[in-house]
Amino acid sequence: MFSNFNRRSSPKESAEKPFWISYADLMTASMTLFLVVMAVEIVSLETKFSTKELQVRAEVIQTCYEELILQAKNSYPIVNIEYKPVDTINIDLGGIVNFPKRDFHITPEGIDFLREYIPAVVKSIKSEACSRYIRRIIVEGYTDTDGNYLPNLQLSQRRSSEVVCSLSNEVRPNKPLDVDDLNAIRDLFLIGGFSFNSYKPSKAENRRVVLKLEFWQVNEKENFMSEVKNKVDLSNKDFGKCPQY
Repeated sequence: MFSNFNRRSSPKESAEKPFWISYADLMTASMTLFLVVMAVEIVSLETKFSTKELQVRAEVIQTCYEELILQAKNSYPIVNIEYKPVDTINIDLGGIVNFPKRDFHITPEGIDFLREYIPAVVKSIKSEACSRYIRRIIVEGYTDTDGNYLPNLQLSQRRSSEVVCSLSNEVRPNKPLDVDDLNAIRDLFLIGGFSFNSYKPSKAENRRVVLKLEFWQVNEKENFMSEVKNKVDLSNKDFGKCPQY
């Protein structure tokens, strides 16, 4: 007669079994390691190319700034151009577009200057360097600290609006601006009022207007354009003129 009995594993066998890895476990571990390595490599490549694009963008905007500086130095020394890497270029239009207290009207000399200088800026932003990342130009008006916030906010907006209004060919019909320049101004220029939020020591210096050039971030323009494929066509809109107050 034979009796059934459970064969006990020897202590040696019990100690060795936990160290044996099945083929499936080995493949799973290998695949996990492969995915980790690939993820690290992808992140590394993205960082590398992103950093390179950011560097290229900074260099291009720097070149645009240098072109504007050279243009101002040669022909318009009255303007003051400031570059805030790597986001904006600010063009202070200088004392010729400075306003009397509580007033938003531009002198005839100021109008003539604007009608000459702003088309020159438009020409510059069409260059290879500036046009690559230029997004828009905000005309920022300011006031001094006299008066209250809301009245000064409205006044600062009127000042920036008058700068754009002075470019209408209705203002100087005998010296009209080029249609392409007017279209570029229509498409790129926005106005903003900042009351007395950006203060300078002299009250007269505060009654001024600044052109603020803003630039697209890396890949931002492409993403924006893909989202506005069906945007309204404004190419048939005339530049027009501002109402007189």
